Amino acid sequence: MKNIRKKLFASVLGVTGAYMAAVRIFFNMAAGRKSYIFQTQTEEKNRWAPEIIEGIQWARKQRCNEVEIISFDGLHLKGQLMKPAEPKRMIVLFHGWRGSWQHDFGAVLRWLYDAGCSILITDQRAQGRSEGSYMGFGIQERKDCLEWLKWIDRNESIDIPVYLYGVSMGAATVLMASGERLPHFVKGVIADCGFSSAYDMILNYGKQRLKIREFPMMYSLNRLFRKKAGYDLKECSPKEAVKRCKVPVLFVHGTADTFVPYKMSEENYTACRAKKQLLLVGGAAHCGSYLADSKKYEETVEAFFHWKD
Repeated sequence: MKNIRKKLFASVLGVTGAYMAAVRIFFNMAAGRKSYIFQTQTEEKNRWAPEIIEGIQWARKQRCNEVEIISFDGLHLKGQLMKPAEPKRMIVLFHGWRGSWQHDFGAVLRWLYDAGCSILITDQRAQGRSEGSYMGFGIQERKDCLEWLKWIDRNESIDIPVYLYGVSMGAATVLMASGERLPHFVKGVIADCGFSSAYDMILNYGKQRLKIREFPMMYSLNRLFRKKAGYDLKECSPKEAVKRCKVPVLFVHGTADTFVPYKMSEENYTACRAKKQLLLVGGAAHCGSYLADSKKYEETVEAFFHWKD
């Protein structure tokens, strides 16, 4: 009987150990800066469109000023500022999860520049050149966004409108920031293929790719987020934040997005109480709406925010 109890105990420990190892692996996949599963994106990857590569090459020839802020929790966050001769507005860019400004904004930079935008390109925490061990799924980054706006106020003597523009997790960043108290010079938000909830996004990803069940995996995962990354996946969400938003919001999403379902942008749009518009681009994949229909994309942005008035 004693031997049976020992074997049973060892078996339970083995199952528990394997389960916790799986939780840690999933946590690292989701939020860790370094993951053996994901590699840094480069423009040499085959899936990058020629428009993206052309845009990156153009951007690298422009004069940019390197800038930096200190986050609320002491991280050095990097950015670069590109200015046309006579800027009409400023736009602050936030790339997505395991993304980069090259991949997520390479195709749109020249359009924005030619439209008279000063462009502040940020590296989100735990990505690119910015410090940090864990990404914040927009929950932490919304606070970083507010710090970037403080930097603009201190350093740019701002007398032109400022817009926040995010893609994927960057869209979640700007949407959650929109629910905070924004400076008076922020006049609008562009949220391209953003999710409605970090918790739901991670759960959806886990179900699709790893066949997880919500309980107990998400309970254990969220405990690890609180312990190691310092935030709860449910403490803030784009869908709740936009209920407090006071500035116009343009939501964009591709209907063929298999990573972040376009239904999430529809949820955010429905919840938003500010002036709003939803552009759904037929057949566009994740982060692919501009590539699928650049003319419609540009016209919608410029008309919604009255950039040509």
